[in-house]
Formats: sequence, C-alpha cells, structure tokens
Amino acid sequence: MGTIAVLVVALLVGVALILSGGAAPKKGASHSSSTTTTAKASSTSTSTTQARAVGIGLQSVTWTNTGFAVNPEPGGSARPRTLVTQIWYPSIGGSATTPTSGQRPDYKGGPFPVIVFAHGFDTLPSTYTPLLASLVRAGFVVVAPIFPDENANVINSLTTLAESQIAESDIVNEPNDLAFVVGKVEAGASGVASSHATFLKGLAEPGKVALVGHSDGAQAVAALVYSANYTSIYDAMSVHPFGVVILSGSELSGTYKPPASPPPLLFVQSAVDDCNLPQDAGKLFHDAGGGFFLKLSGAQHFAPYIGQGPAAPIAERVTAAFLKAALAGTPTASELATTVLSSSLATLYPPATAPALIALPVPTQTQLVSDCAVPNSQP
Repeated sequence: MGTIAVLVVALLVGVALILSGGAAPKKGASHSSSTTTTAKASSTSTSTTQARAVGIGLQSVTWTNTGFAVNPEPGGSARPRTLVTQIWYPSIGGSATTPTSGQRPDYKGGPFPVIVFAHGFDTLPSTYTPLLASLVRAGFVVVAPIFPDENANVINSLTTLAESQIAESDIVNEPNDLAFVVGKVEAGASGVASSHATFLKGLAEPGKVALVGHSDGAQAVAALVYSANYTSIYDAMSVHPFGVVILSGSELSGTYKPPASPPPLLFVQSAVDDCNLPQDAGKLFHDAGGGFFLKLSGAQHFAPYIGQGPAAPIAERVTAAFLKAALAGTPTASELATTVLSSSLATLYPPATAPALIALPVPTQTQLVSDCAVPNSQP
C-alpha cells in the first residue's frame, strides 16, 4: 500500500474512533462522600486496558399490581396500584453524581445486586439523589418505586392537611408494593418479557435484593419484614432480602418480631430527630430483634439522606459498607467501624449493644408539619 493510502487510512481510523467515543472520556465530579465507594470505578475508568467511564443510568418502568389493597380510604389508591418505578444503574458514560436517562447499562461489570428503595412522605426518589447515587457507585442497582399517594407530586396538588393525612394513610399498602416490585425485579433479571424490564437481565443479579427505606418508606420496609400484619406477604416473596436498612423509621400498628431467618439489619437515626423520634426507632430496634445502630448526633430528619450536612457522608458510607458486608455474609462491627470516622458526629452500636437514646417530647401536629418538611436544596 502506498504512503498516501496509509495516511488516509490512519486518518479515517482516527476519525472513526473519535465519532465512536474512542477518545478518553472526561470524568465527572464526584460527590464528596464517594471517596471510598468510587475507588474501583475511578480506577476502572482510567485503566489503559479497559477505557470505560462508569456513570449512573436511569430507566423508568410502570408496573401495575392488580393484587390486594389494604384499606383504600377515600382519596387513597384503589386497585389496581400503578407503580412508576425508577431504576438507577451503573452505566457506560454519563454523570457519576446524577442519573441520566438512556445511558447504556454496564453489563460487562454486572450483574449487580439490587437495592429496592422506599421514599418517604412528600418526596420522590430524586429527593435522595446523593444517597442513591452513592449506592450505585458502590456497585448496586437501585430500584425506587414512586408510591401512588405519598409522592411529592400528589401531595403538592392537595390543599388541606386533612387531604394529606388521608394520602399518608395509604402507607398500609406500601409493604405489598415493595414485595410486588421485588418480584418484578426478579422477573426482569431472569429475562421474563412480561416484566417489561428485560434490560435487567445481566445487569441485576437474581436472588440478591436488599430493602432500604427512609421515614414512611422505612416504616413500609420494616412492616413488610417484621410486622405480623404482613407475614404472609413476606413469606410469599420469591426472594428475601440479604440486608435491610431503616433510615429514621418506626412501627405501624400491629405486632413486630423478626422473621424466621432474619436478614442483617442496620438502623440510622438522629438523636435529635423531631419527626421520627429516637424512642420510636428504639422500639422498632427492640421488636425487630436488634441489629447495627448508627446514632447521628446532630442531624435532622432529612439532611443525612439528601446530601446535606457533615453527617451525610457518614450515612452514605456506612449504608454502602453494611450492604456490601451483608451481601458477603454477616457484617461485623470491625468492618463498619472504619466507615464512621468521626465519633463526634456519629456512634455505631453493634448488634449486641442497645443504643443509648434519650426520648424527645412528642411534637404537636403543627410541629410535625414543620419538623417533617423536606429542607431547601441548599445546606
């Protein structure tokens, strides 16, 4: 081949590489709490043997549950229950801090264990972007259903406190929603066409699902796993969680006790949380059979889980470390202690030690409206 021809071919190959993304991608800025959990992803993206930038992808699916609904009060969701569900996953390219729709899943890095996340009252999964993004960077697929009555879009459309209270009463249906979503995830991970989520095959690891919830979402998670009112639903699940994380949660009405084979359990609770009182978290801790308990010294109800304040990186690190350890077996105190870092901000109690909690005054309904409100986006 002549010299000119060789140069032309080389030029065309170079152009093709640029057009196909062969040039080294720019790395996005990481959230301040992701130093530990993103180390592997960062080294992978800069590797000379595997030039892949791992970001956070987002796809939404709509799953309709035609099963039972408990107590569909006026204004509540009657059957069928429609669950618009966001799925956040490790992707090839895209932002490492914010989910981006349509990004190509990182199938080569998978399959990844799954976290089904339950949001709180008057919120959306996006409210918890720093926390959920940190879990994706740690190597999990996060599946976050939007509850039909308690999500921010619905609550913002209501005009009275009474309407909001009726909407919140739909929480009794959410444990079943979570069990239903777990089943759909399992079906998608197995490539079942009717799941409408076959892209999960090879991306989500079958049989590996954890449950995480905040506030009302934590109540729903705890009720599904520990409340006698939902035992039949929990027992019927195709897969049981390898770990459970309760972020500022408490009990619904009914009797609570651990299931026959209880999964590893982590509580995260602020000692000054006026919305979900420490004593209520302590009661759930006792009735659920105990577990790890991360007591935050000064954080309020939302801040640690929406990326605000100095306790947020701790909550993110401990949650990710606990779930990784639970996935591998039984977490130990030594595995998690190194993720706390600051004893002035947080104290980690191992399962055999009851947390030291001081009961706070029960707030009035007016106080609750203020104490349980999502703070502004700025710290």
